[in-house]
Amino acid sequence: MQSDIVGIIDQIVQWFGSLDPEILDAVPRYLAALVLLAVLIAISRWQGLGVGKRLIVGTVRGTAQILLMAVILVTIFALRDLVVIFIVLAFMALFAAHTTSENLDHIPGVFRVSLPAILIASQCVMAVAVVLGVVVPIGEYIIPMGGMVIGNCMTLSSLVIDRMWSNAQKQRPLLETALALGASPAQATRLTIIESIKAGLLPNLNRYASLGIVSIPGLMSGMIIGGANPVRAALFQVIVFIMIFLAVTITGFIVSRLFLSEMFNERMQLTVPPPT
Repeated sequence: MQSDIVGIIDQIVQWFGSLDPEILDAVPRYLAALVLLAVLIAISRWQGLGVGKRLIVGTVRGTAQILLMAVILVTIFALRDLVVIFIVLAFMALFAAHTTSENLDHIPGVFRVSLPAILIASQCVMAVAVVLGVVVPIGEYIIPMGGMVIGNCMTLSSLVIDRMWSNAQKQRPLLETALALGASPAQATRLTIIESIKAGLLPNLNRYASLGIVSIPGLMSGMIIGGANPVRAALFQVIVFIMIFLAVTITGFIVSRLFLSEMFNERMQLTVPPPT
């Protein structure tokens, strides 16, 4: 029995010894960061925020998920087949649309309208970026940049749908008056759509305007930590912001047009129920 335990310990030690030195360097830092988590949980309990359990579960679950993703990315980053890479991006867009529908489960048709919007916008922007030579045509570059684009498209899609639905509930008499006077559903909701897209762009516009002064965004920070030249990292960060702005704008216009069919029927009558 004792020899079996010793053998298991030896195998664990050998496994740790075979790991990449960068991983071995990161593990103790991760464990040290858990001290900060403990402090956060203590503050939560002290102030009665009631989020301690969610923080613990979120940390365990998030760590497991992101480590699994890291293992997968090691393989994906080595890909050079553009067809396979864009299939991966399509799967990411599918999951983004599913997440949007889960977050807005009280609104009908969210998945049906968010999926084509996110998919078309992200695939088109990434394809054009590859064709123009903006992005190196390998998984190591396309997947992370595409993930940032898709994530922002998902956020804007959620915002536009939620704003259109809530405004339709709050401003039902105004919309019905506009329709009675001959306005189309697109015309009646035009201001809401524009305000939603602008609101979705605002956080990125603020970060864009304060680049290098107030904050260093995630991509640039990651590339610098990874050993890239800061100037190269800065240029890539600007590239990603431009791609995000284009993709989320396309997403906003597509999802808003598609969602009109969920808010109005064939007779151009408002089908959104009044607020409860």
